[in-house]
Order: sequence, then C-alpha cells, then structure tokens
Amino acid sequence: MRSGLRRMPAVVLVVGLIAIAVGFGPATARANDPTWAEVQAAKHDVRKKATAVAAIEQALGGLEAQAARLGTVALQEAGLAAAAQTRLQAAQHVYDALLKQTTSAAGKADSARRTAATVATQLYRGGDPTVTVWLSGQGSGSLLYRLGALSQIGDASSSLLLQAQTDQRQAQALGDQAKVQAAVRDALAKQAEAASNVAKAAQAAADRQVAQTKTLRATLLAQLAALQAKSSALQASYAAAQAAKAAAAARGATAGGTGLAGIAGGPDSLSPGDAQAYAASRIGAYGWGSGQMSCLIGLWNIESGWRWNAYNASSGAYGIPQSLPGSKMATAGGDWTTSSKTQIEWGLGYIQARYSTPCGAYAFETSHVPYWY
Repeated sequence: MRSGLRRMPAVVLVVGLIAIAVGFGPATARANDPTWAEVQAAKHDVRKKATAVAAIEQALGGLEAQAARLGTVALQEAGLAAAAQTRLQAAQHVYDALLKQTTSAAGKADSARRTAATVATQLYRGGDPTVTVWLSGQGSGSLLYRLGALSQIGDASSSLLLQAQTDQRQAQALGDQAKVQAAVRDALAKQAEAASNVAKAAQAAADRQVAQTKTLRATLLAQLAALQAKSSALQASYAAAQAAKAAAAARGATAGGTGLAGIAGGPDSLSPGDAQAYAASRIGAYGWGSGQMSCLIGLWNIESGWRWNAYNASSGAYGIPQSLPGSKMATAGGDWTTSSKTQIEWGLGYIQARYSTPCGAYAFETSHVPYWY
C-alpha cells in the first residue's frame, strides 16, 4: 500500500497470510476453492449481462412502440389503398360508359354517312348537277366538307348532313374523354398498388423487428440467469472457504506459540476474538459509532485475520493492520511486534487519517483486486 500498508495476495485473504510461525500457520486453501478474483469476475459478468439485458429491454420497448406506430401507418395506408381502389373502380365505370357512348356515336355517324351517300346516289342518278361537286370534293378533302355540299341539295338532305356532323363530333369528343379517363384509371391503379405495398412492408418490418428483439431478450435473460447462478455459487463457496480459514487461524492464535523470526508473544498478544473486543472498546475514542465495527472486522479479517503476528512474506507487511513496514507501528508503542493493542491503536489512527472511517477504508479495500487499503 502506498502509505504504509501493502495488500497481500488474494489467495491468502482473511487469515495469517503466509505467516512465519513455529508450531502453527494459516490454513491452506483447497485446490477447488474459488479465488476472490474469480468471485469478482463472476460478479462483473453478471453486471455486464444485466446491463445488456436492461439495454435490450429499453430497445424492445422502443421497438414495440415503433411497431405500434407502423401498425397505425399500415392501417392508414390500407385505407388509402382501399380509397384508391374505389376511385379506380369509379374511373373504370366512367371509362366503360364513355367507350360505349363512343361506339354508339361512331355507329350513328356511319349510319348518317351511309344515308347521305344513298341520297346522293339517287340525286346523281336523277341528274342533279350539285352532286358532282359533292362527290368530287373540290376545295376540301374532308368528309364534313363534302357533306356540307349537301346543303345545296335541299331541305331533306340538310337534316342528314347536320346529323352526320353532330354524331361524328360527339364520337370524337367521347373518344378523347375515354382516353383521359383511361389515363386516370391507370394512375389510380398504380396508387392503389403502391399504397397496399407500403402498408404491407411497414407491418412486416415492425413484426420482424419485434420478433428478433424478443428472441435476443430471451437469450440474454437465459444467459443472465446462468451467470447469476454461477456467481451465487462462487460467492457461497468463497465465503465458506474464508470462514474455515478464519476459524483455523483463531484456533492457532489461541493455542499460542512463537511468531515472526522467533518473537514470542507478550501479555497483549490477543486472540482474534479478544483483539476485536478491544477494538470495539476503542472506536468511540476516534469519533465513530458502533456501526463502524462491522466494517473494521471485515477489513482486518481480509488483512490478517486479526492475528498480531500475521506476516506477508511477499511485501513485508506485518501485524493486524498489515503495516508496511511493520516498524511504522512503533509510533504507537515500542511493543508493536507483539501487542495487539498497540497495533490496533496505530491501525485506527491510520484509518482515521486516510479514510475517515473504517467503512470508508473497507469500501476502498473491496474495490480493488487484490485487496489493499
């Protein structure tokens, strides 16, 4: 640790942590016990997957709302398609009627021409000189011009002329209207088809998005459940292993023995339980309430198992608070190598100066792998 304490390897958490002792030492971890790093990794996997599930739930909510909107659009487009189809049918009826009228008018015009031709033939045979002019069509190549010449023939022929002219003009006008109506009909048919296709595509897209997202959500939820089960099992196994180690450490400390480098225990070399009791009697002097005691127990359980001679061979940290180096605790008393009380006083002072409270130190400790504070 950067300010006097150094964290121990995660594999030896809670108990004496590679203590050099004569006659006893910390319990050895079993091969199948999970490490703290494995527990933390499992929790991280759960959090990561839960975040993914939350994101997909949010996305699904948006997609379902979008699907509802697209469904509304689909209904609107279907309505437009139906209206376009109705207009198409009406246009078809108009076209059919115009076509029928055109055919009828054309028939009338043909009949009038035939009648006029018959009259002209009869007049010609009777020797009427104007008929020659009419038949030759001099001055114009149009049928109407030649029919106009019939006005010179007489009253009976004039009526035939007028009827033929009227019928032909009506046939022409109706034919033009029929063409226009056919174009309208074709445009409406395209509009109806386009509206129908838009409606179908919108609904299909919405259905696909919702179905795909629901499938993904189901997969993620299954994965999350599996990860949660794995994490819970690892935490339970880890807690059981740490409890067994702490119990073994407590039994060893109570039994007595020599400590680091052959240093024998002194009158204040307390058992883990007695050391905790002493600490509980002193936290008020540092301005803390009794609620801080649970955090302090958790913190020094991780650091040393509350053993006064706990020693980290990797870093050189020593004692209940795992001072680095241990000689820093001399500021609290010359008996720092054996006195649980001196070590506790120094450790409480360090926590107050650096983290304000034991819970602050414990929160910092457990946010790092391997642990340190």
